[in-house]
Amino acid sequence: MLDELDLAIIQMLEIDGRERYVDIAKRLGVVEGTIRKRVKRLLEDKVMTIQAQPDPKKLGFNVIAIMGLNVQMSALRHVAKILQSKPNVQWLSFISGRYDLMALIIEKSTDALSKFIEKEISAIPSITRTETFINLDIVKGLLSDTISLIDTIKRDVK
Repeated sequence: MLDELDLAIIQMLEIDGRERYVDIAKRLGVVEGTIRKRVKRLLEDKVMTIQAQPDPKKLGFNVIAIMGLNVQMSALRHVAKILQSKPNVQWLSFISGRYDLMALIIEKSTDALSKFIEKEISAIPSITRTETFINLDIVKGLLSDTISLIDTIKRDVK
């Protein structure tokens, strides 16, 4: 079970994953060893990860698209396995509703996205229909605001 100290540590590391444990400890009023042990446990329990989060646009990937896919039900997991192996498919989820799968795809250009759809997506015969939405501007990114989510969890812990 997470407590308020765990949640505060996660929030601080989300802001700066390279913040020194001694500085976190000072700000939270505990000793550095406590922070070190808590972070180790949070990582081992897979409650969080610490990783670099590059900006796709600064790496030359200027097109971010969301694609809804209809798939023959008998091949759903097979199609997902194929798509998850594609490096430009950054996020993939089984969903309910109008589509069977939803994918977030990044590409360097609309031309590259068009070629991906034509050569890769259309080559999977179990995909019966797709609809692609091009992001014009991202106002809030996926999991970009877990700090406010953690604030909600903290209210429940009290």
